[in-house]
Amino acid sequence: MRVEVLFRAIGLIILYGICLALYLFLHSQFYLIVLIIMLLGPILSILMARYLRDKTEVRVMAGTVSSDKITGLARMEDMYGKQDEELFFCIKLDNPTLFVSLDVKLIVEISNLFFGVTAERKISVPLRAKTGYEFMLPIVPRLPGTIKVTVKRIEIKDLSGLCFFKKNIDVGGEATVLPLTLKDVKYDKNDAEAGMLESEESNKRGNDFSDVQEIREYIPGDKLMSIHWKLSAKRDILMVKDRVSMSDRQLVVVPELCGVDNASLNMVVTSAYSVISEMIEDKTSIRLIYWSRNRDDYEETRIDYKEDLQNAFAKMFYEKTYEAPDEAAANMASVHPEIKAYLHISAENRNLRIQVRENI
Repeated sequence: MRVEVLFRAIGLIILYGICLALYLFLHSQFYLIVLIIMLLGPILSILMARYLRDKTEVRVMAGTVSSDKITGLARMEDMYGKQDEELFFCIKLDNPTLFVSLDVKLIVEISNLFFGVTAERKISVPLRAKTGYEFMLPIVPRLPGTIKVTVKRIEIKDLSGLCFFKKNIDVGGEATVLPLTLKDVKYDKNDAEAGMLESEESNKRGNDFSDVQEIREYIPGDKLMSIHWKLSAKRDILMVKDRVSMSDRQLVVVPELCGVDNASLNMVVTSAYSVISEMIEDKTSIRLIYWSRNRDDYEETRIDYKEDLQNAFAKMFYEKTYEAPDEAAANMASVHPEIKAYLHISAENRNLRIQVRENI
């Protein structure tokens, strides 16, 4: 860039010299006017580019393509991209002035927040008067996760080509990219069924999959959580709520979000997504549990439908990964003693492990 500016400056100096020589030799007012314009032109151009820098605004939106039409979307919640499929981000430069620039460079950072992968691109576009400029940036994400496109800086060149005016802006947009749905994930389905949790044993709010059928007197062996305390106080005898299960069993899936090796982490995330997707099609209720470094606690989500699965993974992709390969499994017995067994999905050195672990 500096070499280009130097050559332009040398070229202008030579033109100034020629014009000045012609004026001194011919004493023509025409060459005097040309000389004045040549002197004022670059100054006005530089002032115009500086004003453009201050007034130009940038917006970044996630986009999708449907029916040969590109549509910009303002929020990442409005769409989910797919791994290895083309994803678009709409970048718009707003120019409210009557000035223009033939060369505006955008320094764009493309990041996968979940995997911690970042790349940088430099894009050159024109800037039109009043309208600015809008274009679609295509991306093919090789890994699932939260993809963020951020315009870190713009550099506006004046029309004479002598100066670039830089502006740090740090404006970005996000989109969630879901994992591939694999059909050949190998695991023992019989062991997985054996590891299903009787859902009516869960006493956590939001996980009560039963309904009250009748109220009867207490029988030794009934659970204390089933006692109807208000009615028992009125009758001076223990009464219990007899429940009937509405969803017999529930599969607990625990993926390890270990980020030491991105290839292994990709295997875990993709396999967990595929296994849960298959279970949903079989009308199986899923309880997804993973260790959250953001909360320093377990994060739990009930998944019954495809939309639940997509939303759960979109939320999970904002988590910070950890280094211990079995961190999620380490505290399951102490934090969730009600779970007898669970489907544990982990990977180390690109070796995937899907197994039912007893919670002891």
